[in-house]
Amino acid sequence: MSAGEVEENTLWNKVTLSVSGFTSLTGIHETEIAVVGGGVAGLSLAYHLTEAGMAPVVLEALTPGGDAAGKSAGLVVSLSVRHSPYELLEQYGEEKGRCLVDMIGESGEYVFSLVRKLGLDCAPQQTGFLGPARTVREVERVNKVASEWRSFGYGIQTVDKNTICRLTGLDTYQGALLDPAGGAINPLAYVRELARAATGQGARLFINSPVFEVHKTGTGWRLESDKFRVNARTVVLCAGGGNRKLSAGLANTVLPFRVFQMATEPLDSEVREVILPENHSMTDVSPNIYSMRYDRDGRLITACPAFMLNNAKSRIVHFVEERLKHFSPLLASARIRYLWMGTTWISRSILPRFTELSEGLFAMQACNGRGLAINTVLGREAAGFIKQGHTGKLNLLIERPDAIRHYRLMSHLPAILINAARLRSRVMHRITGLHCYN
Repeated sequence: MSAGEVEENTLWNKVTLSVSGFTSLTGIHETEIAVVGGGVAGLSLAYHLTEAGMAPVVLEALTPGGDAAGKSAGLVVSLSVRHSPYELLEQYGEEKGRCLVDMIGESGEYVFSLVRKLGLDCAPQQTGFLGPARTVREVERVNKVASEWRSFGYGIQTVDKNTICRLTGLDTYQGALLDPAGGAINPLAYVRELARAATGQGARLFINSPVFEVHKTGTGWRLESDKFRVNARTVVLCAGGGNRKLSAGLANTVLPFRVFQMATEPLDSEVREVILPENHSMTDVSPNIYSMRYDRDGRLITACPAFMLNNAKSRIVHFVEERLKHFSPLLASARIRYLWMGTTWISRSILPRFTELSEGLFAMQACNGRGLAINTVLGREAAGFIKQGHTGKLNLLIERPDAIRHYRLMSHLPAILINAARLRSRVMHRITGLHCYN
């Protein structure tokens, strides 16, 4: 398939029912709590608030899942080899560190348990998540992290070279982390189903209702646009990168990382019997990231972080199809059908954050490439905090804004690092003759 035939649209827009039954907001309104953003974070928070007997107003600038979540690959993964449990305890102390460990550790399983509990129609595949490693050093790190998670009671496994070759159909890797609780979903359907669940229990969701400004008032906060005004005692900003525009305290706290996602035409069963034969989802742990999963119709979904320059469709399509061939000759026939770009927002700590900006004004910032799982469970914990007014036994840290120094320069860092990893891979290929990962 030529680049001209590739549709610049998300696969999820093609296979997910459209949103209906919601309107935009006009006029002046009063509410106890307002949530800005109708993605995973905002709608998980809204749903869990309704479970606690509250009726939040949710203001979404587009439609549910219309931004970050709906442009993701739909991977449900909670763990990252970047942070091990004992490192979190060392950094945050026993009590706070354990809160983070528990919240992160259960987040993948919690997504699928919520899907089952609410009957969410989002093509769930809890078939396990693989984090393959290419080098001896990466394997050592994977083994260390997995061992620590097991010591905290989580069922994280490691697999050897022969096993990861069988599970992926690729001879590229030396070992891997395996999280049986992980997997994949249709992320757009998941968000829209969360919207259905939340509004079915009393939340009020308004679409095409962007918030322009947030002001302190005598009794709380006022949210304004050119069409409405909402007065609320408590406000939680859940707009991802858009949070930066609503609070000066969040202006320099997250870095953008642009990623192209793509889906192929459905692959032949003969290919699927070799490549990811047990339907795992995977993202390797190399700096030069490679990921794969199937949707329920057998389309292969993969990703390509944006280049520093020249992100023309023809270049991206050619690059990805060549990359698939490098990983396996069986993927030489794979042809990209859908191509879209999303933005992952990365905090300085690369950890989920529930930030207190002022009395009654909070923000959820938890993407870091794992937003489906982490944002879901963080919404539950934030709802408990708001309901109770204190952390109690909740797995939640209340933090202050964490600005990134030299932000203008650092905003280019994610793209610089991934492109440097690509260059290093090519150089090593020329020197050693081993795999070129592109």
